[in-house]
Order: sequence, then C-alpha cells, then structure tokens
Amino acid sequence: MAAAPLTRNQTQSAVIAGAVAHTMFQTGWFAFGMSLAALIAASLFGGLIGAASRTFGGETSAILSGIGTGADILFWVVIAFLLASLILIGLSILVSGWMLSAAGLHRPWRATLAAVGIAALVDIALFWIYLGIANLLTDSPIAGPVLLTPVIALVGGMLIGSLLWWLMALAHRERVPAVAAPDAVLEPQEGAE
Repeated sequence: MAAAPLTRNQTQSAVIAGAVAHTMFQTGWFAFGMSLAALIAASLFGGLIGAASRTFGGETSAILSGIGTGADILFWVVIAFLLASLILIGLSILVSGWMLSAAGLHRPWRATLAAVGIAALVDIALFWIYLGIANLLTDSPIAGPVLLTPVIALVGGMLIGSLLWWLMALAHRERVPAVAAPDAVLEPQEGAE
C-alpha cells in the first residue's frame, strides 16, 4: 500500500499547526518543569521553616512562622502555575488536533499526539540549546538567560514545531492500495487468423 500525498492545504495546515501548537506546548512544558521544581523547593523550604520555628522559641519563632506563612502562599501560587501550564499543554493538543482535522488530514489526533510526544522529549534538550545560544550572543548574565532565551525559544519552537508536525502529518497519511498496471494488450500477430 502506498501513502496518499498530502494536499497543499494539509501541508500548510500541518506547518501552521506545528508553529502555533508547539509554541503553546513548549511554553506550557517549560512552565510545568519550572513549576514542578519550584513546588519541590517551596515544599522543602516550608518544611524547613516549620521545623525551625518549632525548634526555636520566642521572637525567632514568630519571625520564622511569618516566613513559613509566606512559603505557604508561595506553595499555592506555584500550584496555580502548575495547573495553568497543564491547561496550556492541553490547549495546544486541542488546537493542533482541530487544525489538522479541519484540513482533512487522515488521523489528525494520532499525528498530534505523536508530535507532542516527540516534542516533549526534544524540548528538554532544546531548552539547554536555546540557553547556550543566548549566552553565546551576549556576555550579560541577565540579558542572555532572561531576555534572549525566550526570543530564541519562540523562533526555534516555531521552526521545530513546523518541521515536526509536517513530518508527523506525512507519517500519518492515508494508505491507499497501489494501482496495478493493466495487462498489456496483445496485438494479433501477422499471418494469424
């Protein structure tokens, strides 16, 4: 069985869906990772402050208790960011699936989930690559990681997403039976009646 070629509309939709959905997914994925790390840090910090305030008495305990309250608030802020990042990841999947479905792509949701799965693995390495490129472009310890990395990640995410979604659209094309060549028509030989 041969794969049916992608139409121009399907190709354009896959490229645009990749640029849009991967940018959304990448942002949610990075936010999820950072929120998860912050959640672990806030939990540890809050636990340490709570233990220290119980150990010490008097004014030290009151100060540490106040800091512990701040850590509790930070914990819930991080939980909110964690949930928002999961919502953004879910929205990226929905947007991609809808765009590929609207273009008439065969198995749009499979193509979307395959692209998102690969992107989840690739984006971990890409984060460090974007950070390295940003650090190469500037000597500033703040401008590189804080200002340039998001810009590089935005451009890189759109390019990588377009390529990845296009490849997944190609991989999930409809299979059609190969057309067999018609039998050769035999012409009567001369002298045969």
